Amino acid sequence: MYRPKIWLAIIVVTLMSACMQTQNVRGKPVPTAFFVFFDQGSAEPTKESAAIFDEAAAFLKQYDNTTARVVGHISTEEASATLDQERASRVAEELVKRGAQAARLQLLGVGNTEKITGRNGNTDSSVDRRVEILFNAM
Repeated sequence: MYRPKIWLAIIVVTLMSACMQTQNVRGKPVPTAFFVFFDQGSAEPTKESAAIFDEAAAFLKQYDNTTARVVGHISTEEASATLDQERASRVAEELVKRGAQAARLQLLGVGNTEKITGRNGNTDSSVDRRVEILFNAM
C-alpha cells in the first residue's frame, strides 16, 4: 500500500542528514568542515573568523583522534602563486595559537582549481577566497 506521507518524511529526513555533514567521533557528531574567508589579495582572515578558529581548535583539542586538512584557495582574480599556501599557513597558525597540535594539521594550497564561482549560477568570487578546515578521524 502506498503511503505518501511516510515516503515524504523519509525523503525529508534523508535530505536533512546529508546536509548536516558531520561524522561520528567517539559517539559524538563532529562537523567535517569549517570555512575561513579572506579579502582579495590578502592572507589575513576576516574579523568574523575568530569564532571559527575557536571552534575548530576546540574540536581538535577535544578529539585527539582527529586531524585536519587546511586547504587554501584563491579566486581567479588573484595572481599570486603562493597566496593559497599563505592563507593555509595563517589559518594553521591561528589554530595552533588556540591549542591545536601542529602535527595534526596538513596544509595544502590548491590555487583556483576548486572554484565555487560558476557553480549553480554563483557569480560571487569572494567564496573562492577561502581556506577549508576539513576534519578526519584517524
